[in-house]
Amino acid sequence: MRPRVAVLHHARSFFPLDLRQAIGGCVEVIWVLPDGPDDHDAIPRLLRRMGTVVDIAGMDLDEAARQLARHRPDGIITFVDDHLPMAAALAARLDLRYHTPDVAAVLADKRRQREALERAGIPGPRYWPVPADITRAEVDQLADRVRYPSVLKRARGSGSRDMHPVGTPQDLRDLLGARAPTGTIDRVLEEYLPDDVDHDPRFASYASVESVVSSGRASHVAVTGRFPLADPFRETGNFIPGILPVGMRDPVLGMVADAIEALGIRTAVVHTEVKLTPEGPRLIEVNGRLGARPPFILQRVSNVNLFLEACLLAVGLSSDVGGVVECSGVGFWFMIQPPVSARRIGAIHGLDHLAERAGIDTVRLSRRPGESVDWREGTDGHVLTIRGRVQDHEALAGTIEVIRHTVQVDYEE
Repeated sequence: MRPRVAVLHHARSFFPLDLRQAIGGCVEVIWVLPDGPDDHDAIPRLLRRMGTVVDIAGMDLDEAARQLARHRPDGIITFVDDHLPMAAALAARLDLRYHTPDVAAVLADKRRQREALERAGIPGPRYWPVPADITRAEVDQLADRVRYPSVLKRARGSGSRDMHPVGTPQDLRDLLGARAPTGTIDRVLEEYLPDDVDHDPRFASYASVESVVSSGRASHVAVTGRFPLADPFRETGNFIPGILPVGMRDPVLGMVADAIEALGIRTAVVHTEVKLTPEGPRLIEVNGRLGARPPFILQRVSNVNLFLEACLLAVGLSSDVGGVVECSGVGFWFMIQPPVSARRIGAIHGLDHLAERAGIDTVRLSRRPGESVDWREGTDGHVLTIRGRVQDHEALAGTIEVIRHTVQVDYEE
């Protein structure tokens, strides 16, 4: 009998067909709906055709665990930060391998994670907690002691949602003044880390490390590069293998290993972001789950399937991955983001010409003409995704340049 893994489904998680294709018949999936049916009625129907569905929306954790226990899962997993604490609580009740509730709580809260990393002596940005009930007087005090420029973000959240640049004390007062003292979201203010002056401007000065952690031992599988951000902090894509400065690979991987140990992560596929600065690498954050795009890209250039690795770890099967894998070429996932001023898509030009470019194999629209766009959606607000594989990083830079000149999107502002 195949082992069963409970997958907490989320609208921002991987599309179910992608996950099923990636894991094949190695494990049986129990689809768990923590938030009830998806906004799209077709998703629950699709999930039921692919396996067992357990709807736990509105249940307390004890009842949800009892409902899930009826289906005898061997493991549990989620692919979004929002559900880390719930998955950990269910795992504890069902005696399944996963983050402990304490570890999950720290991973899901950027303030608590910063505190833990700081105690462990791991270099990162300076930070200042911004509680939801901060008063106007406290905002003024905070504005006078913060280091600028900084970044204001949600304490709990992902995908670059609701992230704001803060250049001056008045910027901070403007951003927080309207909320205080009636805010409802805890936030954190972080020092903006400058780019490494020697980095290639065609690519971003930060990267992520994809790690497989089994019984507390971390194997770093890949370094993922990034393209420059769209304003204010929206991601525009990834590529594998990433580029690290000469002599920087061991320090970066060592920092990631120290962070994983400091946070108490024992068994998981982990996605860790690191900024390359003039003072050396600085840890941005650790995500205690699979990264959104790196698994797709890694499969294009290697035989490593991180989706399958994550599911096998969840059910207690050991991983065969050991060390950074050899890649054949450079895989990429590039996204076109709308400008901050855009409100609706008018027309999209040049898509037909992309198929003529060697190395591009997938072009997918996320927003169509007439649909609204909003930069506050963060990375998920992108208009278009282009995926493929090229020979090397020079070819990658050339391909991205061609895409930028070929695709033109008209916006209503």
